[in-house]
Amino acid sequence: MRQTLLDLVVCPACQAALSVEAGVRAGDHIESGTLVCSGGHRYPIVRSVPRFVQHSLDENQARTRDSFGYEWTMLYPAHGHTSPEWQAERDIFLEYTRSLPSEYRGKLVLDAGCGNGRYAKLANDWGARVVCVDISSAVEIAQKNVGGRPDVAVVQADLFKLPFRAGLFDIVYSIGVLHHTPDAKGAFQAIQPLVKPGGFFSIFMHGQGNRALYAMNRWLRAWTSKAPYRTTWNFCHVLTAMGKVLEKIPFVGPVLYIAGRQVLFFSPDQHNNYDHYSAGFTSFHRKEEIRGWYAGWDDVAVRYQGVASESIYARGARPFTV
Repeated sequence: MRQTLLDLVVCPACQAALSVEAGVRAGDHIESGTLVCSGGHRYPIVRSVPRFVQHSLDENQARTRDSFGYEWTMLYPAHGHTSPEWQAERDIFLEYTRSLPSEYRGKLVLDAGCGNGRYAKLANDWGARVVCVDISSAVEIAQKNVGGRPDVAVVQADLFKLPFRAGLFDIVYSIGVLHHTPDAKGAFQAIQPLVKPGGFFSIFMHGQGNRALYAMNRWLRAWTSKAPYRTTWNFCHVLTAMGKVLEKIPFVGPVLYIAGRQVLFFSPDQHNNYDHYSAGFTSFHRKEEIRGWYAGWDDVAVRYQGVASESIYARGARPFTV
């Protein structure tokens, strides 16, 4: 971490200012040490990443943390960072956040659930100063991928206990993350105060889809979210292969794909399939519910996406007065 991060962080336990105790430095870069507050709370800095996760997690939270840590560190450490993937990741990010590249220039941005840092890289390329947060060991890969950039900081923290001052960020986005927490609405409400008046908060959530799809998701995940990672990975390979086969069949293939997606989530993308089925927590939501989370905010847009309305994109601006 850099010394300048101290202007943004506070103790998540008592909201007091933090200072750095002795450690290894290289100029303004702090490679190791301890963040301390006046209340006596202490948070280590390990391999340049401040670590604010001091509390214990229950079994499902730990499974979710470890599943995504495994995914980003072992399976997809460079996903979205290679040139062939750049255009696709750019388009996905802008669609998910309902935003434009020009909106990021000169802004302070929070990436809430950063994974390997691929979206933080885009925002930073467009001129934003970005703080990346993840609860899992994915921060190790994010630090490697983007942490060396002058205007990017990587922090290990829990979305329910974020170490930042209220009203700090111009832009906050959380893409495919809140529905993997124990309480998606609670996580949204914990992040909301960090958005400054006039700033916007974008999220991407799993939608329930129709009743058959919702029931199938719950039934399958009762097994896949508890199975060994490799078992779930192999199951997802079957789904990925099915998606790829249907992609190649002219005329009939797309029809069968759309029909199949009404009762089973699958895609030609192994990453999407594994992400969907492996996490310990995954909740599914309705558009009306998400709109209610943004009650009192301005310029709120919430829409379904996907062949079975299985995805929800939402964005809202925090009002200047409440």
